[in-house]
This record gives sequence, C-alpha cells and structure tokens, in this order.
Amino acid sequence: MQVPETTLDMDGQVKISFGPGKMQAFLEVTEPVGSGLPCKREHVLKALKEHEITFGVDEAAIDRALDPQNWNTKILIARGQDPENGKDGTLIYKFPLPHERMAVKEDEKGNVDYKERGLIYNVKMGQLLVERIPPTDGIPGRDVTNREVPAKKGRDYRLPRGKNTVADQEERHLYATCDGHVTMVDGKVMVDSVLVIGQDIDYATGNIDFVGNVIIHGNVNSGFKVQATGDIEIKGFIESAQVIAGGSIQVKGGITSGSKGLVKAGQDVYARFIENSTVEAGGDIWVRDSIMQSVVRSGGSIKVTDRKAIIVGGIIQAYNLVESKVLGSQLATQTIVEVGINPHFREEYHNLIKAKTEKKKIYDNLSQSLQSFQRSGVSLENLSDKKRLTLIKMLDEFKKLRQEIASYEERLSFLEAEFEKTQSSKVRVLEIVYPGVRITIGQSVYIVNDPIKYAEFIYHDGEVRLTSLS
Repeated sequence: MQVPETTLDMDGQVKISFGPGKMQAFLEVTEPVGSGLPCKREHVLKALKEHEITFGVDEAAIDRALDPQNWNTKILIARGQDPENGKDGTLIYKFPLPHERMAVKEDEKGNVDYKERGLIYNVKMGQLLVERIPPTDGIPGRDVTNREVPAKKGRDYRLPRGKNTVADQEERHLYATCDGHVTMVDGKVMVDSVLVIGQDIDYATGNIDFVGNVIIHGNVNSGFKVQATGDIEIKGFIESAQVIAGGSIQVKGGITSGSKGLVKAGQDVYARFIENSTVEAGGDIWVRDSIMQSVVRSGGSIKVTDRKAIIVGGIIQAYNLVESKVLGSQLATQTIVEVGINPHFREEYHNLIKAKTEKKKIYDNLSQSLQSFQRSGVSLENLSDKKRLTLIKMLDEFKKLRQEIASYEERLSFLEAEFEKTQSSKVRVLEIVYPGVRITIGQSVYIVNDPIKYAEFIYHDGEVRLTSLS
C-alpha cells in the first residue's frame, strides 16, 4: 500500500543577530516553504522592536533583505556609532632637550665649532620649563540598541617635577625656582644652581657658560672657555683658556693661560702659581708659590704666601697691597709693581690720554681751517652750496670734538684725584727685592738698583719711601 506524500508549509522567518558589542545588527529573511507566506516589512519591524534595535537602522537594507533574491542571506541593517577616544595629553618642553642642543650644528659655510657642544642650557628663576596639555575625554558612541558606548579617555602625563622646580595649582605649568642649568634626570626636569663637571674641559664637554657656580674635577684645556655668574672651582690647571667668573675663581693647580688666555674674577682669585698669564680680579689675588712673567691686576691686594713666594717679571697691579717673600730675580728681570690705583682706573687713564691726544690733533686742524676762513673775509652768502655745506659740517664737527675733549678732561681730573688717594697703599717684601724692579705708588716711582732685604715701600710726602720690616 503506497503512503501519499505530505508537504510542509512554512512562512518566511525573520532572524536577527548582533555583531560584537551590539555595534552591528544583521537581518536574515528565510524563504517560505511550500504554501508558506513570505515575510513582510511589518514582520521585520516587529522583530527589530523585540530586539530593541532603534539606532542606525538602514531602511534600504531592510528592503534588500526582503527581496526574494536575498532570502537566506545575512544582511547588515543597522550600524552603531563608534566612540571617539580622547586624545592623549602632551608635555611641551620649553627648553631644548639634551639630544637637541648637543646635535652637531653647521654654520652657513658648513663649518662646525666642536667647542660649542650645547652641554649647558641656563634658565632664570621663574622661567617656564614645561607646559602640560591635559588629555581629552573623547566622545561616547551608541550601539544599535541606542545604549551609550563610553569613549576611552586619553592618557594623561604628570609634570616631570624634579629638584628646584615648582608647579602651579592646576598642575599645568612647571617653573624653575632658581637660576641654573636645566637638565633631565630619570625623566624628571631639574635645575642645578651648581654645575659639577667630573672631567677636563675639552671637546667632550665643549665651552661652558653657566648661570651659577661651577666645579670642575679636572683641567681647563687650551682653547676652551668657562664662564659663570657665580664662583668657579677648578681641581686641576688652567691652560691657554679663558675662565671668567662673576664671583671668585679657585684653582687647585696653577694658571698658565698664555697670551691668548684670560682668567678674570669679579671677586677673588686663588691659585697655586701663575705663569705667563693674564689674571684680573675685582677683589684679592692669593697665590701660594709664584707669579712669573704675568700681567696680574687686583682691585684689592696681591699676596704670594708660601715658602717660595716669588714674583718675577711681568706687570703686577693692585689697589691696596702687593706682598711676596722675593720680588724680582738675581738676573735683574724687569718687574713692574704698581699699587695705590685701581688697575682698571690706570688702564682707563692711559686709554683716555691716548684718545684725547688723537681728538685734540683733529680739533686743532679744524680750528686752523676755521680761522683761515675767518681771515679770508668771505661771507657765507658768497659761498657755493657745496662749500657752505662743507663749512657747516666742519662747525658741527668742531663743536662735537670740543664737547668730547671736555668730557675726557673731566674724567681725567677725576682719575688723577683718585691717584692721589694712595696713603695706605704699599709694597711689602718679606725677604729680598732685586734690581730690575720698578715700584709705582700712585704717580710716584721707585727704581730698585741694589738688592734690598726686608723692605716695605710706602707713599709719603708725594714720593715712594723705603722702610725696613726688621
């Protein structure tokens, strides 16, 4: 007996599925079976409502899914809005970082000065060092069920606060709390008021220009320069270099700066010896062993204090006192010692005399030319325009020179008055002074023609007098 075939009738179905995080919704419309009815739009809308899909729905995609050609195919019909993550915060450094400032720099001709390494970057108290830009929160998104999808906040960076720095209340800006050198240590910004260099000053360090005090555990090699607004302490020697300090300079070794070098301090200078050098100090100069063939100027006193304690050759200038055990040598080496006048005043005086002489010569020539014109009896009205302009220029130059010469004379009078204030200035020789030494106190000069022991030279009644220390 044959069993009759049966047919299964089934309407088309609506199948909804989601992508990760419900940021996508997919629709699959199945094909009806047998005499089943196809899906209609209302069936789809009902399914979307049941699944709470309300955001980012693509109506055209629904129509495509209902098209018989696309039955049994999963079609994207809704898409959420991705969140926009916040931007990371940033730190803006207001000074060049070490790798930036120490990069080799060429001038317009392609030359490189390897002595300028950029090792030091000076800052002032209160100077802005770092600016912090905060991160943003970002913009939240929406999934297809219209629920908020939180944005990821940008990464924040804290101010890299190190020694001698301070931040404002909002933690937005970092400032220096002292003058000094700004640097990075373990990711922190710090300002050092004392710069310590653990080696010689050479091509590895380059020249040094620092706001504050400097300590150098080595030598300052030939051709290099060290400048500081504070004190400079050098554990080694100064060769043919320039060392300039606003404060004092202390050299554990000696100074041999040569003709191209210079050692200059706003306050005092301390050294073991000075040889073939130029040394200047606003205050005192203290030397242990010797000063030889050097130009040494002090706004205070110059003392050579150790057992050898000798000054030989060169020019020694101090305002108050020059003291040494031995002055000059048995070879009658020319040694010029000047006290009683600020060395800078003495140098200024000589420069003014030279300048005044040159100006006076031009002034006298102009005066003769103007007198010749007066004697000629020619009136201005009868001169050509060119000659009239020339005459006017001569008159202007004549007046200008007369004013300049008057200012020179006024300054020279002041300096000459200062030169007379020499009552307490002296030169003290604790053992012996040799021929070849010329001693000047104020404007008075004493020439040493014979060896003299235990001598003190003072200013009395307008001349240099020799007195005994014994």
